[in-house]
Amino acid sequence: MARITERLADLASGAFLTQAVVTAKTPLSAHFVRVELRSDRFRTASWTPGCKVQLRTDRGTMTMRTYTPFAWDPAEGAVSLVAYLHGTGPAARWFDRVKPGDPCELLGPRRSIDLTAAASPLVFVGDETSVGLAAVLGQTRPDGVTYLLEAADPAEYTDVLAALGVTATVVAKTADRHDLLAAARPDGYDLVVTGDAATVGPVRRAARDWTPAPGKVVGKAYWAEGRAGLD
Repeated sequence: MARITERLADLASGAFLTQAVVTAKTPLSAHFVRVELRSDRFRTASWTPGCKVQLRTDRGTMTMRTYTPFAWDPAEGAVSLVAYLHGTGPAARWFDRVKPGDPCELLGPRRSIDLTAAASPLVFVGDETSVGLAAVLGQTRPDGVTYLLEAADPAEYTDVLAALGVTATVVAKTADRHDLLAAARPDGYDLVVTGDAATVGPVRRAARDWTPAPGKVVGKAYWAEGRAGLD
């Protein structure tokens, strides 16, 4: 029965997923890696900054992990992903073993967070899993964005973001998010918060009482402790 299920998963992926090839893999630090993908279907796909793709990590399954492309070149049919590697989950294993020339499969692009609708100035709050969205925002909105991010290793994340063209304030991640919440209150702004569900919820709730309050709040949890495959 397991082999039948695996075969069905592979047949479904061939019918519904975009077939691509890995053209480059560049380690950015101990925990971040950049991967370039190419497919003719990327030339005609409808993509806007903030859209997501879902990467199939293992053959014989429909296990998917979600990423925000930070570069999309329709002329070349090329897409750039940047991933934060931690733990031993399906995505970490995929990015660890993949190499140029390998095939891969994706679903998307699909709507996730619409960065075109956010006004200026904008406050962007997130963590290491927000790296793709921060990078594409830095490219499409070079001015009027304040980046406030939390990380297990603030120095490493600061350097990775700088290499991607993003200047950010990165604070150490703590249980009460005190430093993060204290920093996220400039004048007259919209707020985008992504990453850890344990951060997204408290920041959105706290923002209701901030003075001044954000004009618009957009939030999306990318992961949560004890849960797998949270989109």
